[in-house]
Amino acid sequence: MKFLKNITKKGDNFAAKLMLSYSILLLIILLIGINLYDISKNNLQESVKAQTKSQLEDAAGKFDSDLASMQNLALYFTRDRMITKFARTSIYDENEFHLNAYNAQISCRVYTPIQRLLPINSYYIHFNNSDYILSPTAFSHMKNYYHSNSMLENHYGQWQDTLKNGEKYSTFLPLSDFKKDSEDYLYILPLNTYIFHPVPAELCYEIDKDKLTGIFFSLVSQEGGALYVEDSRGKLQFSLGDQAGDFDRKELRNLNYKDDNANFKYKGDKLNVTRQTSSAFDWTYYFVLPETTISSSLSQLRNMFLFITAAGLCIGFMFLLFISRINERPVLQLNEQLNDTLSRAQQLQSSLDFQQPLVRNTFIRNLMLGRISSKDEMSYIKKYLKLSDDDKTYFVLYLVTYPNEEQLEEYGDTQYTRDLEDTEEFSYANSLSYDTNIIHCLQKYFGEPLYVFNPKKHNYAILLSTGYQDDTEDKEFPAICEKFENLHEDLLNQYAIWTIGGLGNTNHHLENTWKSYQQAYEAVSYASSTNIIQIYSNLDLASDAYYYPSQLSDSLTNFIKAGNKNQVAETFKFIIKENLKKRALSYPKMQSLLTEIYSTLSRIRYSIPEKDKDETIKLVDQKREEYLSFRQLEDIALTLCTFYGKKTSKSQTIDDIKDYIQKNYKDSSMCLTKLSDEFRLSESYLSYLFKESTGENFSMYLEHIRMDAALNLVKESDIPLSDIYQEVGYNNANSFRRVFKKTYGVSAKTMRDSTREGK
Repeated sequence: MKFLKNITKKGDNFAAKLMLSYSILLLIILLIGINLYDISKNNLQESVKAQTKSQLEDAAGKFDSDLASMQNLALYFTRDRMITKFARTSIYDENEFHLNAYNAQISCRVYTPIQRLLPINSYYIHFNNSDYILSPTAFSHMKNYYHSNSMLENHYGQWQDTLKNGEKYSTFLPLSDFKKDSEDYLYILPLNTYIFHPVPAELCYEIDKDKLTGIFFSLVSQEGGALYVEDSRGKLQFSLGDQAGDFDRKELRNLNYKDDNANFKYKGDKLNVTRQTSSAFDWTYYFVLPETTISSSLSQLRNMFLFITAAGLCIGFMFLLFISRINERPVLQLNEQLNDTLSRAQQLQSSLDFQQPLVRNTFIRNLMLGRISSKDEMSYIKKYLKLSDDDKTYFVLYLVTYPNEEQLEEYGDTQYTRDLEDTEEFSYANSLSYDTNIIHCLQKYFGEPLYVFNPKKHNYAILLSTGYQDDTEDKEFPAICEKFENLHEDLLNQYAIWTIGGLGNTNHHLENTWKSYQQAYEAVSYASSTNIIQIYSNLDLASDAYYYPSQLSDSLTNFIKAGNKNQVAETFKFIIKENLKKRALSYPKMQSLLTEIYSTLSRIRYSIPEKDKDETIKLVDQKREEYLSFRQLEDIALTLCTFYGKKTSKSQTIDDIKDYIQKNYKDSSMCLTKLSDEFRLSESYLSYLFKESTGENFSMYLEHIRMDAALNLVKESDIPLSDIYQEVGYNNANSFRRVFKKTYGVSAKTMRDSTREGK
């Protein structure tokens, strides 16, 4: 013990030195770096904001100048004698109309050079008196003009109304409403609003989005930059940049601006906003830029910061390395324990991941085969599978599938086929693509989660549920049959897989699901190519063949050995209903049925060791001599239940398990699977029961038992250390040494040496 205290003291001393040196060094490095970085960041942000403000002011001024030029051009048109003359010419004076149109177009071409100076693709004039369109290169009726410019056929009326709607004037309108895939804008100026030269016409500009972007390119070219332009009423005129259109502009108007700058958070990102108001047109420009874009300019200073940090860490590492060499032994011990812990954690996680679908499949299988040993296990399964009896009724759909020849050849050489050739059951968790296709189709038609298990190869039993009502089968089963028929067609068309099915009766209690499974299993045997699904309640069972399949015999055996009287009584009700009410058995067949049930009970009776016999077993033997009848057999079964019920209480079961472990811990094959077989409990429920009763899982409990025995052998015996691991149930000497050192802090050799020195 003195030796252990010394090691612990050294480990604590090392940890204190390590923490102190690292904390001081890291604090100095971080304080210097953060201070430099913070100062540089603030200066750069202010510089970028000032530069952005200047760029926005210049770009807005340039655009205001272009808008003013467009309005001046409109004024020139109202003063042009040829254009005003054509605007007042009647369409009915054909010669005069076309002559004036020609002269007006000549005048219009005079202003073509101005077009190259403005952010527009083209312009044209709409004359109200004639509904004609005039441009430097075209003259036609507005309908012909619309179609000749490849505009959207169904939007002509909307375009016509737009040109004549005064509310649309002096506003940027998206041209995509009339031209497919266009990003440009339509800007209309009325020519009849000028007091001295009113002209009944509208001047229409097609604003080029690319040229517009060019004006604000220095801003919107920045990563994440977005520009929003609103008029005096808060209506969006246009937007440019990465986030254009993906923003609630009301937030921009309500911000607290200081020197036309503000910031806020949007979707977790901090955004900077720069505002500029047009004095000429009363428009407001908002430019939004993410904080991360501004911070990206800090790359040079950031590199310096990283260099200083890295240099400090290198120095700190060298210092820590020096300390580590002084305290090498505790470091090695800590490293070994950490590796062992991580290895165990990985093994545990891998085991959990692998076992989860197997455990789920086992629970579903036990439900359908009637292998639930107690109410506690049933409650645990309900909670695990998230099932409930409240307002629910359960029933089983049993499917049998027949793959085509190509699929049989495909799977013929796989381990999957070899493993399942001679087995009755298997888990679909290990199945290949054939089963995956089936499961996907079942999920498609019956939803998720899908409670399914495979009793045999290419057989699938599905637990279904619906709301509880008196006539559930009449209302719900037709819909289930329709889904099955659709499933059948889907599998047949997609994968050439033929399916048949059987539906068992409904049960309000989940623990009675085994009855529906038995019925569905029998119903599917009546299915055919003309009737691919059979409902058990619709079968004509008036025959001389009794009903007592091997699965039902197994379920009865499990219920008796679990001491579950309710399910034993339910089983006999089920047998009587199936054979006396649904079938008309002859006397010889009835005697055969009773004899087979009697054989099942006799096997259970003679499986009880002689040393365990008591008055209950004597009573069973007496009843076995009575006249053979259902009443006699049920009494025998319930009496056997009483016998097993005495042995299967929770506390008694745990005590028996502990005694078994204490007697057999030297067995290297000791595991949950072996305990499960020994005590006839599922592995998952056994693990849950053990943890609930002892406060630790099975593996830790077994490890403590083995380590106590190992400690005793190390201290008190002369058995060679190299042989002790076999005496306590380990297969591997390295595993034993690792666990021993983790438990006691020292190796077995050190422990034995210190014990002998003490003596």
